[in-house]
Amino acid sequence: MQITFHGAAQKVTGSKHLVEVDGKRILFDCGMHQGKGSREENLTFPFDPASIDILVLSHAHIDHSGLIPYLVKQGFNGKIYCTYATMDLVNILLVDSASIQLHDAEFYNEKRIKYKWDKPEAIPLYELNDVENAMKLFDGEQYESPLMISEHLELTFFDAGHILGSSIIQLLNKETNKTLIFTGDLGRKGLPILRDPTLIDQADYLITETTYGDREHNSVEGMSEDVAKVINTTFDRGGKIIIPAFSIGRTQ
Repeated sequence: MQITFHGAAQKVTGSKHLVEVDGKRILFDCGMHQGKGSREENLTFPFDPASIDILVLSHAHIDHSGLIPYLVKQGFNGKIYCTYATMDLVNILLVDSASIQLHDAEFYNEKRIKYKWDKPEAIPLYELNDVENAMKLFDGEQYESPLMISEHLELTFFDAGHILGSSIIQLLNKETNKTLIFTGDLGRKGLPILRDPTLIDQADYLITETTYGDREHNSVEGMSEDVAKVINTTFDRGGKIIIPAFSIGRTQ
């Protein structure tokens, strides 16, 4: 087994992990790089998209899914496996991503012409028809329902408790009896709406997120009281409450 990290390594966006095993090239996630200078990173894949046999998606957030239509546009034509809920949610997010890119490109190009900038025309990475083509490759699966994706490789999704449909991915090589676990992004215990992350008790290889490093979260138990205090204090002095909905799951 050979594993190569092409994103979300020493940064928190652009998740792409290439696993080569049992004669297959399997990509775990295909996320968009985000932040300053990210467009250049998104323009070119560090591997040939047409050489990828299978894409396995942990969840719908754009930093894990946002380049899937571009991957398909550049030649990928294999199966995309994820949970049913992720498949439904990612369709919404990718359509939104395509629309945002189109709007941003039109805005930039209008400014470019108006101010006679000596810069190339802005072109979206992908458009709505590219999203439609990508969605045709998706194959939704249930949690904890093993699926053979090659002669020896068994794929199973477990609840990661992060957002709707989010998954811990287990890849078992039945020939060698070796197990690879990719956690995707993990949720916290005891939160409303979502179930707790599934506990995985065995792995030969583990790929896990370290977004927060060694930082400690405030306790879940005091969360409601903390929010109520901010709201009441602001209201009492005549202020307004603004909750930015920048990411699926954060607002909830």
